[in-house]
Amino acid sequence: MPDLYASYTDLAAHQVEGTDYERRTVPVTGATWASIAIHGGAIEAGSGEVARAIGAGLMNHYEFAGIMPSNNFDTLHVTSTNFDEPIAQGIVTGSRRCLSCHGYTGTTGLAETSIGGLDTATGARVQAALRAAGFRVISAAQEINGSDPLNICNKTTISAGVQLEMSTALRESFFPGGDTSRTMRDSGQRTTTFNAYVAAVRTAFGQGQVSQGSINVSRWATVPASLPDADIVAAMGTDKLATGGSHFLHLVGRYQDASNNYLARIAFNTDQTVTLTLRKRLAGTETLLATAASTSSLIHAAGRLFWVRFRIAGSTLQAKIWQDGGSEPTPWSVTATDASLTAAGAIGTRSILSSSNTNTLPVVASYAGFQQLAPQSFAVTRAVNGITKTHAAGAAVNVAHPAIIAL
Repeated sequence: MPDLYASYTDLAAHQVEGTDYERRTVPVTGATWASIAIHGGAIEAGSGEVARAIGAGLMNHYEFAGIMPSNNFDTLHVTSTNFDEPIAQGIVTGSRRCLSCHGYTGTTGLAETSIGGLDTATGARVQAALRAAGFRVISAAQEINGSDPLNICNKTTISAGVQLEMSTALRESFFPGGDTSRTMRDSGQRTTTFNAYVAAVRTAFGQGQVSQGSINVSRWATVPASLPDADIVAAMGTDKLATGGSHFLHLVGRYQDASNNYLARIAFNTDQTVTLTLRKRLAGTETLLATAASTSSLIHAAGRLFWVRFRIAGSTLQAKIWQDGGSEPTPWSVTATDASLTAAGAIGTRSILSSSNTNTLPVVASYAGFQQLAPQSFAVTRAVNGITKTHAAGAAVNVAHPAIIAL
C-alpha cells in the first residue's frame, strides 16, 4: 500500500507535531556518525529505541516518532527515499556514516535481521557481529535493501549508509512479554536480548579517539589474544594535516609489551602522502621489515580514514591499505618474514607523533571498526583506560573506547 504522504513536507502540512508525531534528537559532541530511525515511535515499534541505544555516546541520534493512539504506520510512514525532514537531512549529510534502523514483518515468527544500504563494508561487519552474537541475519529483499542513492541512509559524506531491518518477532523480543506498546517502550524496560543486540551492532560501528597531547609518546590500546596468529582490520585517521613531522598510527600483533611486538604502521606525512610499513619492536628497538610501494591515490586529509588490514600467520606478516569508502584490494600491499616473536600476546593499536612534529596539540587519532576477522576467543581487558569487556569467539572486538581518551 502506498504511503499516505509523498514526503515529510506533505505530512507536516496535514499532521500536528506534538500530537501526532515527534522529532527527537540526541547530539553527541564531536560525533561524525549518525544513528537514525525515521519510522520510530509506534510506526515501526522498537526501531527508535534500538537506534538510540546503539548511538548512545557514539553517534548523533535522530528519530521521527509516531505518537498517535492508532494507525501510526498507515498515517505517518514516509518511505526512506522521500524522507525530506530537514533535521534528519542535516544530521545525515553531515555524517561520514549512517545506520538507519527500521522494522519489517519478516518471516513469520522468526527473529531476524535484514541488512542493506550502500555502505557494504560496514554492513558486512554488522552482519558478522550479529551472527557471532547468535542472531539470525538474512539477505535483504529488494524492497528493503536500501540500495537507492536517494535513501536517506546513503546521503552521507561517502554517499553510503547501512539500513538495518528488524523483524516484528525480533523487535518484540527486545521488550518484556513482547510488549511493544508506548507505555512499555517509554518505561525503559529492555530484555537481555535487546542489550546483546545493541552491543553487537556497536562493536561494528565502534570508533575510538586517542588525544595526543605530546610528541614522541606511544599510546597503546590492546586486548589479549589466545592465539599467536591474527588477522585484524581497522580504519584510522587524524584530525589535522601533519606539520614538521609525521603522524604514526599502527595495528599491533603478538604484543608482549611495549618493547616487543609486531606493527603495521601508516605514516601521515607532511606532504600528505601515506606510507605503509611492517615493523617489529624487539627489546625496545624498532626495526623496519618492509615498505609498501607508494600509492599516489592515497592522500591524507584531516578527518579522512584509511583502512589497514594486518595478518600474522606463522612467520609471515602481511598488510594492505585502502581509503575509507573504497573496496578492499585483493593483493597484499606489503609482505615480510620474521620469526623473532612467536608467542601469543595481544592485538590492538598504537598512536605516536614524530619527535619533529609541530602541530598545535592535541592531534586526535581516530580508530573505527576494529575487528578480528579470524575466529578466536578473547578474555578482553582494556589495559590503557580501564575498560573491560568480554567477547565470544569470532566476535568483532572494538579496542578503542568511543569517547576521547586523553593520554
